[in-house]
Amino acid sequence: MFEHKSFLHALKWAYVGSLGEKAFSTVLYLVLAGLLGPRDFGIASLAIIYVDFLKLFLDQGLATALIQKKDITEENLNAVFWMDVGLSVGLVLIGVSFSHVWGYLSHSPGVAIVASVLSAGIILEALSVVQVAILRREMNFRKLSIRANIANSISLVVGVALAWQGAGVWALVGQALARDLIALVLLWKLASWRPTFSFRWSGLKELLGFSLNNFAAQLALFADVQAGAIALGIFFGPAAVGLYRIADRIMATVITIAMSSIQAVSLPQFSRLQDQPLELKKSVLMCIRMTSVATLPALAGLAAVSHPLMAAIGPAWIPAADALKLLCMLGMGAIFTYFTGPLMQALGKPRQVAALTWTRTVLGCIILAAAGYLAQNSLSETQVLSIVAARIVITALFDIPLYVYFLLRLANLSVIEFVNSAVGPLFAAAGVAASVGLIATSQWLGGLQPVPLLAVEVVVGGFMGISALLLIDKQLRGLAGNVVGMLVRRAW
Repeated sequence: MFEHKSFLHALKWAYVGSLGEKAFSTVLYLVLAGLLGPRDFGIASLAIIYVDFLKLFLDQGLATALIQKKDITEENLNAVFWMDVGLSVGLVLIGVSFSHVWGYLSHSPGVAIVASVLSAGIILEALSVVQVAILRREMNFRKLSIRANIANSISLVVGVALAWQGAGVWALVGQALARDLIALVLLWKLASWRPTFSFRWSGLKELLGFSLNNFAAQLALFADVQAGAIALGIFFGPAAVGLYRIADRIMATVITIAMSSIQAVSLPQFSRLQDQPLELKKSVLMCIRMTSVATLPALAGLAAVSHPLMAAIGPAWIPAADALKLLCMLGMGAIFTYFTGPLMQALGKPRQVAALTWTRTVLGCIILAAAGYLAQNSLSETQVLSIVAARIVITALFDIPLYVYFLLRLANLSVIEFVNSAVGPLFAAAGVAASVGLIATSQWLGGLQPVPLLAVEVVVGGFMGISALLLIDKQLRGLAGNVVGMLVRRAW
């Protein structure tokens, strides 16, 4: 029914969207952080967590089912679309009705009104789910990239303008709603599919077996990802949440730029190869290798420049510097677990994904709750560090051993093949950290202000990381040579 794009073509456009979107949005996001401060960010973050939780019940894993299913029909698409539209109205009403409960639990009554307004985004999301799933199924990331770049760029300008005018937390609300509205309009311009006024239960029944198990996994994943911020909100309030979220957002942005495009393409790619074990193994190895190259040196560099980065954003954010350093270490280990879920889903194992994710989430919540309880009377910086340390314990003791085990088993990879895919990037990461650390400890540039110091460290670390990768990785060196040759030919 749909034209398939090649893996590399889809990956190229996924990266275009990720790089363009994140490079611009991260700069403006940090400007917003400097203008607003931790408390406003904390309030907005808690409200967004509440609304994102409601959005999970909108999709219920059906979008993933549309991507994974070998053959889908118009009946499937219309059934999912109209069910989402109907659910969105009910979810908005529920969101507004119970927002005050979340505000009470998070020690911030202001969260309730912010969450109520943001709930309007649920309807915008409902009108987008099916079209996005179709474009991902087609691996047409070019259109998704255009949509994401334009929507994020315009909305972040709106957010900065509102913050500059003193709108406070409402600058973040305006930015979020503007992004969702612009993205919806663009999606309906770019996507060719349109719903018809037809709904049949049979169109849903064909998808529910896969989607409900996948939905259970999505619920667990949401709880897992947001558990740190939720624990901080319940135990400590919005200021600590703001410090944690800025550090987590910066770390997550690096991972998103470096590997989320690969992960987004991996599910449709693995699904296409589910009946070809050898090709599937090669594809998994390629994903792991590309992720290691793109992510490990970048996270090492981010950890090394964490203090001048936070100082450059503003003095109020300096307490988040050590948390950012630890989160980067967490991310360097966690990236090796990111393809287990897509691989299991592609092989038709959503129930196993749900069981694995829920086990991890329950254990994680227990450890996070214990860390929050023990740090209740500490300073905000210590409170944030306690939650980050708890996440590191969870990743080291549960995530890496189990998720990597299932990845190796299902893809038929050996430990040596897995390790070899990351050796070069690990050496490059060490080089980045050592070069930036040398600058910091030598005090050569101790008199510089945070922004120029940050610029120098980024340039030195980036040069060292790229040089190390090219020196160690013959294949990457050849690819770089081909790209340079092509650019030279075009210039002449």
